[in-house]
Amino acid sequence: MKFIKRFFMVLVAVFMLATNTSCFAKAFEEEINVVFMYEDEYISHDTVTQFKNIKSPELSDAYIPDGYKFFGWTPYNPDTVKATDENFKDKYIGAGKMVHWSDVEEHKENSTVILKALMIDKNEIPKVYHYVVIAWYDKVATSGLDQAKMDVFQDALFTYLRSINVTEEDLNSIVIRGYTGNVGTTCGQIMEDDDVDLMFGWSSIDNVTSTGGMDPKSLLETITEYKVGEKNRTIHRLSDKETAITVLDWMKSDACRNLFA
Repeated sequence: MKFIKRFFMVLVAVFMLATNTSCFAKAFEEEINVVFMYEDEYISHDTVTQFKNIKSPELSDAYIPDGYKFFGWTPYNPDTVKATDENFKDKYIGAGKMVHWSDVEEHKENSTVILKALMIDKNEIPKVYHYVVIAWYDKVATSGLDQAKMDVFQDALFTYLRSINVTEEDLNSIVIRGYTGNVGTTCGQIMEDDDVDLMFGWSSIDNVTSTGGMDPKSLLETITEYKVGEKNRTIHRLSDKETAITVLDWMKSDACRNLFA
């Protein structure tokens, strides 16, 4: 009997401690109201706390002026934020990314923070040099491509480029980047990245323009019926860089095609 009574008293104590802790946390859980604005237009709002994060909204293409790139949301005056700023990446929260208490706490006024859409003129965005940037469709069921195949491809590409005296510095600048998701998602990401020279593994021009939303004028050259196992895939050239043309010419060769046979 004494054991049951003692056990009951412990349960009551644990319950009271949990209740009091919860009330204590709620009492000190300050909220910050986060408002998202595009110029003078209200987009949405939500609240963050030290225990609750929110996801920032996306903006449709209708909001983005021609020649500009939408980076996300900034607590600063967008006109004063430059892509060349040393701490540029610390001045905005990417679209669709999580907003944390620590991102907005120092910017709040009367428990509210206004985050403005950050648009940057593409001509003002510094270009990082890459000998070539190759996008590949990382959806093996559709493209036939996977990381193992692309590792073999990279080794063979580097061997070829060394044979024509491409420097190690240039080789180290090469990016071979996989994109996962459906055609619309991957093409959208490629357009957002705005640095891809060659697309490998997608389908026809109609597929990447109609379904993917890419501008047909951006496809400067297309190689069709490129065999990856039993699959017919396509290579699209998006750049007129001589280095991209050099790599594509090699990809057309039997030496490269045989890697994917």
